Amino acid sequence: MLATKGLSHASRNFPEKTAIIDGNHQFSYKEFASRTAKVKQSLIQLQVHKGDRVAQLMLNEFRYLEVTYGVMAAGAIIVPLNTRLNLFEIVDILNDSGAETLYLHKEFLSIIPELKNQVKNLRHIILAEDEAVAEGFEGIEGVHSYERLLREQKEETFTAEDFHEDDVAGIFYTGGTTGRSKGVMLTHKNIVTNAFHCVINLPYTENDTYLHAAPMFHLAEAGGMFGTTMAGGTHAFIRSFTPRDVLETINKIKPTCMLLVPTMINMLINSPDFAQYDVSALKKLLYGGSPMAPELLKKCAGLMPHAEFFQGYGMTEAAPMLSLLKSKDHVGKRLVSCGQTVQGVEMKVVDPEGREVPVGEIGEFIAKAPNIMKGYWNLPEETAKAIRDGWYYTGDMGYKDEDEFFYIVDRAKDMIISGGENVYSAEVESVLYKHPQVLECAVIGVPDAKWGEAVKAAVVLKSECSVTEEELILYVRQHLANYKVPKSVDFMSELPKSGPGKILKREIRKQYWNGQARVIN
Repeated sequence: MLATKGLSHASRNFPEKTAIIDGNHQFSYKEFASRTAKVKQSLIQLQVHKGDRVAQLMLNEFRYLEVTYGVMAAGAIIVPLNTRLNLFEIVDILNDSGAETLYLHKEFLSIIPELKNQVKNLRHIILAEDEAVAEGFEGIEGVHSYERLLREQKEETFTAEDFHEDDVAGIFYTGGTTGRSKGVMLTHKNIVTNAFHCVINLPYTENDTYLHAAPMFHLAEAGGMFGTTMAGGTHAFIRSFTPRDVLETINKIKPTCMLLVPTMINMLINSPDFAQYDVSALKKLLYGGSPMAPELLKKCAGLMPHAEFFQGYGMTEAAPMLSLLKSKDHVGKRLVSCGQTVQGVEMKVVDPEGREVPVGEIGEFIAKAPNIMKGYWNLPEETAKAIRDGWYYTGDMGYKDEDEFFYIVDRAKDMIISGGENVYSAEVESVLYKHPQVLECAVIGVPDAKWGEAVKAAVVLKSECSVTEEELILYVRQHLANYKVPKSVDFMSELPKSGPGKILKREIRKQYWNGQARVIN
């Protein structure tokens, strides 16, 4: 089944039902499908062919959905970009993917000259805004107005070309453990499987309104994007997250479903204005992507007694859901569990040789499922390391109990999760090592009340060298997105090492975690 079939089904079965609510914009499923058909036709007009990569650098908005469905319907491959990346990282991903077309929002207009100079294959830039906003920019060579392109197309029924479900639908870039982002290739089958997981387990129905409050470039939002459409529900949008905007939108539009990372939940319930808003319409709250303290969860449940809570566990490579802690299972010790596997997912806990370990024993999670990625873009060796004998090795360490509930105890890949964003220590370390005065470094996550984990760098300087904490932080900020930049730097005379000379990050972490478990749900 193609990822676009959900929109075809909804437009056929719910043509007059409201599909989109976004400020002054409101569309039925019939109108949503018609506009998306024109997006597809406009891409064909621009000579975008099957397998071509089309990137989007967009905040949350209804056009994000139209572009996603339109690109896939044309047989092209969508490449969502994290809006928090800096110019260097955006250029790197666009060049790595070979994207020739880019949709962007007005917030990113200032980088167009650099993109045109540094991205070798970029032919078309499409400003995905109202036509009045686009005026004045169409004169720039290669820059198009989204709405003007749509207006030039004939009225057509939304259809997808005759593609195969195993064709790549999107390339989703995630931080690389080797210091560079990797493009995760997800097929139509991968994405549809995840959508079914959400529709069945949460569940999503035609009576739901899903609020896109978390960034839509995050694959965690894919279930809300494709699942809500598949069920015939209504999509509502917040361009970018703020507690006030979320509360005001819930109060006004009355959405029933939403996904947030724990940092967002913490900010929301601790907003000084929280009690002034009626949030009782919210019935289903899915969370995940970062540590969720049981105390925070209990407080949130107390403030939102009308809402059911669901915790999703997964990763980009799994499109993303592998397991779900359902509302009824939010009790006792299971509050720190990542739940049971969803339909069609097999998950085991194995030792370093790949042998399954007994119940209660810690090992690495591996999974086999129809939602596991096709592989990493242009990285066959990395793909072979990650997928072995049909099993995806997650790099997450944990155990399962006698009832098949899984518990994560650490990240084998030393990934830091700060405010719901994945930060790979190797990526930050690779930048620090480029500094002429840095001899050795290790980047770890340390406890942080606001972000769950904060990025910290432990640094050994070269002999007779001197650099300040502020200078190193500024240096990293020039190369990486803000959320990847260390919040602090500790200078050390040496880093703890194993016999073979490997830096022992666990020994460094002990200084900051004070014996508390580093549990990541």
